[in-house]
Amino acid sequence: MELDQYKLLPCEEGEDEYIEEKVGAYADSFAPPEPHTEGERLVFKAEDDGKIVGGCILNIHQWGRAVLGCLWVDEQYRGHGLGSMLIRAAENAAREKGCYYLCLGTLDFQARPLYEKHGFQVFTTTEGFPRGHKSWSLSKRLDRADPDYIPTHNDAAAHFVILPGTKEDGRSIGDGLDRYCDAFAPDESEEAELNRKLVDADGRMIAGIVAEVGCWSECDLDSVWVDEAHRGQGLGSRLLREAEREAKEAGAYIALTNACDWNVGFFTKNGYTVRGVLEDYPKGHRAYELQKLL
Repeated sequence: MELDQYKLLPCEEGEDEYIEEKVGAYADSFAPPEPHTEGERLVFKAEDDGKIVGGCILNIHQWGRAVLGCLWVDEQYRGHGLGSMLIRAAENAAREKGCYYLCLGTLDFQARPLYEKHGFQVFTTTEGFPRGHKSWSLSKRLDRADPDYIPTHNDAAAHFVILPGTKEDGRSIGDGLDRYCDAFAPDESEEAELNRKLVDADGRMIAGIVAEVGCWSECDLDSVWVDEAHRGQGLGSRLLREAEREAKEAGAYIALTNACDWNVGFFTKNGYTVRGVLEDYPKGHRAYELQKLL
């Protein structure tokens, strides 16, 4: 069947989740997920007179990886070891969930030196993102016996305890980090979903892509899926090109995505370059972070 006989349409409600489930099922055929590390989010906070003065958000992923998606300390409480307390809380929680990797992203105006003191190592460098800055992805193996880093100024340990937080607490922590980042890299664009599907003559979805334009003019590519019976016709590449075109029209200048060793070739074939490699994730495999200038 010719490509022109398929129709490209925006995804309807819930269809992005269907696409992600299909991509997840395909990945599971190469690396079955760990049953205890599936889609959980943990929030930790520190309070002073009921006010949240610092916190972090930990996302538990499949295959034994946790991602420190957000860490923030109020400006007047910095330099006393509170960030280190939060990092240790995240590490301990990830270990309790059976994770052997803890990963995070940081920017040139954030806390890379602190993370490295705690044993994190850079595995990805992205020049020019956000625009005019540099970003890194770091990882730490939690199944190795590394000594704990204790900061020189550690008086926060005498005044604070790290407590479990709620979803609302997580929003407050995220808002605090956003305010900090805005001072260095203000939002450039409004976020916009680019979820699209291809349907056949009978209206059945046979391929789809989940993507969005982020606040720093990046196109985040989350999932690309083609039904097995329709592979080998270039449908995935067609969806990718369409998402890139729409993202560029919306002001995006860079596309970012992740892949593993069983699908990284699809992205490199379509012009993406590897910006970092995470070894032995999933176990026995490799994970890649990729980019493409639009």
